[in-house]
Amino acid sequence: MKRFWITLCAVFVFTTAYMQNTIPRAQTLFIYNFCLLTEWPDGYRTGPFIIGVLGDSEITGELESYMSDRKVGSQNIRIVQFNASKDITRCHILFVPFSKTRMIPEISRHLAGKSTLLVTERSGALDAGSAINFVIVREKMKFEVRTENADKYGISLSSELQEMAALAM
Repeated sequence: MKRFWITLCAVFVFTTAYMQNTIPRAQTLFIYNFCLLTEWPDGYRTGPFIIGVLGDSEITGELESYMSDRKVGSQNIRIVQFNASKDITRCHILFVPFSKTRMIPEISRHLAGKSTLLVTERSGALDAGSAINFVIVREKMKFEVRTENADKYGISLSSELQEMAALAM
């Protein structure tokens, strides 16, 4: 019986570690595709393409590693970590991790007048103002979109992106 519990605990620990490593990686791949399948206003098509992350998140390292030699059009991709919503500056995409999602109303105030695609990972975040939200469906990473939340920031989500979503509103 003791071996059973030890084995069960080991499986849980390894499964949890695997999921924690694969979720940020999967989100990073999705975010790169969001970069390619989203259209920003003309003023956002020069200079670096900035992907912001609010707070400390495991995805930051994945984004830095994966995006280091990639571009969006002619724009080099740069990853910026913002410690608080008041620190948010101009960025193309802002990833708000689960632990910071409650701050979306405050974040939205800081994003007023900016064309930033808000990406989250918490149930109900679309209702709070996120344009794209990651969800797990049948143990697979998926995303849902709310185009009106992108539209209010002058951002256009391609039809291909909307078709790939688990839920598009």
